[in-house]
Amino acid sequence: MALPGMDQLSQRDQMQVMQALNEMQMQEMMNTYNNLVEKCFNECVTSFRTKALESSEEQCVTRCVQKFMSFSQRVSLRFQEKQQQMQLQKPS
Repeated sequence: MALPGMDQLSQRDQMQVMQALNEMQMQEMMNTYNNLVEKCFNECVTSFRTKALESSEEQCVTRCVQKFMSFSQRVSLRFQEKQQQMQLQKPS
């Protein structure tokens, strides 16, 4: 799916826009990952007596990540639905 107005740009400018978008997407993905790690670590890791996670901590991290992934999928689906609705409502 092409971005609106991209066809009016030169090939070089299109490539620059796409590269910038890819970089922004990668940064957003890294921010999301870092937030997930920080949230689950702070919520689940309570003991620093050993290098390994305790069983209860490991279970908590697993639940935390699963919940986050389910939430992210749901938000993504809703966003796609809204985009499709907006595309259908655009005047021709």
